[in-house]
Amino acid sequence: MLHHPICVTFSYYDSGETVLVDANLAEEQVREGEVVITMNKHGEVCQIAKYGGTSVGALALLNCTNVALEKVKDITKFIQGKLEEDAKKRDVGGLMAELSAENAR
Repeated sequence: MLHHPICVTFSYYDSGETVLVDANLAEEQVREGEVVITMNKHGEVCQIAKYGGTSVGALALLNCTNVALEKVKDITKFIQGKLEEDAKKRDVGGLMAELSAENAR
């Protein structure tokens, strides 16, 4: 996989005055609206979902995409680190290098 699309959820409270990022279950149950933004670490937006609830202005939505990008970069970095750790554990004796399709020419 070259890109890891990550979802970031923004929950709105107090008629859109208060915003929480990735709220827990109790916070989700009392929110007035939500926006889900899915993007990759390069800032490419895969989807934006707004399912009813309180209205969200264009400027607020733009701000959400900027916040989401920073969260996505952090989460992707964490995932990449864990995948690299796992690959090192699986590569006992350098076997993966021998199985590579690349050859010295």
